[in-house]
Amino acid sequence: MAIFIISEGINRLVPSGWLFPFAVVVIGVTLLRTWTSGRTNTRDRDLHGRTILVTGAFTPTGMEIVLALANRGAQIVALVPDLSDQVVQVLVQLIQHTTGNELVYAEKCDITSPASIRQFHQTFVKGRTGTGMHAEPPRVDAVVFCHEYAHIGVWGRLGRSKAQRLEEEDQRRKNAYGTFFFSTLFLPFLLRSPLDRDVRFINLVNPMYAASVSQFEPKGVSSIAASSSSSVTELESERSLRSVLFARHFQRVLDALANSPVPPTNQDPTQVPMTAKKQSNIKFVTVCPGFGLEESIAPFLGATRDEAGVLPSRLGSFLYSLLYLLLFFIAKRPTATSQTPLYTLCVPHRSGARNPSTEPAPSPEPQSSSPTSNTSPKPKRPQEPVLNGGELYRECEVVQLPSERGKWLMEEESVGRAIWEWFEGGVKVWDEEEKERLGTTDATEGENHPSTTTETAQPEADVDSTLPGLKGKFKSS
Repeated sequence: MAIFIISEGINRLVPSGWLFPFAVVVIGVTLLRTWTSGRTNTRDRDLHGRTILVTGAFTPTGMEIVLALANRGAQIVALVPDLSDQVVQVLVQLIQHTTGNELVYAEKCDITSPASIRQFHQTFVKGRTGTGMHAEPPRVDAVVFCHEYAHIGVWGRLGRSKAQRLEEEDQRRKNAYGTFFFSTLFLPFLLRSPLDRDVRFINLVNPMYAASVSQFEPKGVSSIAASSSSSVTELESERSLRSVLFARHFQRVLDALANSPVPPTNQDPTQVPMTAKKQSNIKFVTVCPGFGLEESIAPFLGATRDEAGVLPSRLGSFLYSLLYLLLFFIAKRPTATSQTPLYTLCVPHRSGARNPSTEPAPSPEPQSSSPTSNTSPKPKRPQEPVLNGGELYRECEVVQLPSERGKWLMEEESVGRAIWEWFEGGVKVWDEEEKERLGTTDATEGENHPSTTTETAQPEADVDSTLPGLKGKFKSS
């Protein structure tokens, strides 16, 4: 019946002489849409009993990732800047009801505020007495940074004031500083996790990193004001490439910690036998989801409303509406942009994958004396893909930066150290600026705002840690 109705509708709308061209157009548009959507994640993984922290969980791509993880049974902690937001509470309950997974929560953690990150770290790692989380800290199996993927800044030709450009650059740096600070703050806690537990950091970046390879400077410009003369595409590509190179160096640090020699006290350190180089059970990778319609194209044209509900550019919004049909077919929807992040969360971890060097060699098959016997070797099975720390993933596979300079940037350790120092200096200034804004002083720092290297202060007892009705439900490791 349905096929008959569709057939009659096509015959009424399309003249008989145009049926073949119409079919060609429909097939071509379908193939174009399929190609621009990119690869689909074919990996699956049972995530029951695993805890995953997600920043930017209620962005379009973040929502798709959270839904997919919840359907796989993961315990999800969505980090949000404001727990009192009614939208957050409704979305959490909606995800719980839709997926049948009650282990989806929201926690207060503003990734653009060092004080908020510290507060969440203290609450999560050290635990609290009374209501809230258990005294024993919950386990962490993955941290997904979705907050850095969305494009920041409107196309310069659409008109932006200098104050607006400075505000956009300030947002770029705070997002990047938040990723660095959160990762390094949680690192000591994660290093104490069992060695057989695979832990993953997944950082989503915008797809403009390749544009900055030729002129990238690891330490960047000295101030936000100095960057106001650069174009939006230059600033976004630099932000993305810096995140890629930071992940590479972070993985070097993790692998170095995994191979730190600790000789016995009664033995000469020079006589300690060297073992094969180990890889850390913690992997840090960057993921490029591609050009998303809602998170790449719309912000670039100023068609995304800000927190006050104002459109940054009416002209850009008009262009976005005018070109929407074309953009719909060439840009990715959230279901497509979430595929590569899900792949990196589901692909086997190298620490859990089989190591060919430790597997017993197969016994040789007896050779037949018959002259007609087939002596050709059997084809080898393809190696199972595993997650490689420090790599850049796009379209569900590892990709390389373009040109020889891109390869040099990835492999040169001095570049990673310079980026690490740039982040450390920026986080220090960022922390001091927030303390000045909040009116805190060094005299009260030890009481309310611990430093970036110490964690001695205890969270206040009257701070709500979870949404109403969700307190005390986290599983400990």
